[in-house]
Amino acid sequence: MRRQRPPCGNTAIILICFFALESMKNLANNGRVSHTVAALAGLLSIRALGVASEEGTLQMLHNGRGWKRTFRAIIEELEKYGFTGGKLRIAHCQNPSAAEELAEQITRHFGKCDLSIHPCTALCSFYAERGGLMVGFEGA
Repeated sequence: MRRQRPPCGNTAIILICFFALESMKNLANNGRVSHTVAALAGLLSIRALGVASEEGTLQMLHNGRGWKRTFRAIIEELEKYGFTGGKLRIAHCQNPSAAEELAEQITRHFGKCDLSIHPCTALCSFYAERGGLMVGFEGA
């Protein structure tokens, strides 16, 4: 999701949020993918990486097996969206170990940045489902 914050001086800040899902059950229940695709993705440990488009639809960016590939894809997407080491927040749905591993890889790749990890709450927990991650940051 891209949201433009009101300009501070002459600079506009773009906020972007990725999601990495361990399960596609809610996507299937909401008609975004078929139930068969969601079940196969679960059996094969495929993680869905996506972003909310400017129109409000879900745009799938990558599908990869396991967290290692998903983390690499997140770092690639961070670069594509212009992240250079500013503010970044990771929210996890009952998956602190994956959030911490992702934070380590981001720090290793981009150097020092303003990064923090938080548990998902309320509606984010429902959509991210158990094991899901959300990554929000300031892009260029």
